[in-house]
Amino acid sequence: MSTALSIQMSLSETLAEALLQELRERLRLGIQEHWYSDEFRRVPDGMRTGAILSAYPALAAQKTTLGALQVAIRKQA
Repeated sequence: MSTALSIQMSLSETLAEALLQELRERLRLGIQEHWYSDEFRRVPDGMRTGAILSAYPALAAQKTTLGALQVAIRKQA
């Protein structure tokens, strides 16, 4: 049984943008780290990112956080 967790944060625009850039880079590096590994080598390119995110929940959480932060920044603009 899974229970969703909700987090509310208040960040200045500068901090939000900095966090956005950091999350993007960490997600990029995390996916890149596993992209050519034996575990995912035979997964088609179009499905590989999803397979990596399914196998590594921390990366999936980073992606979810990144998306929520992007939406919040757009709403603020």
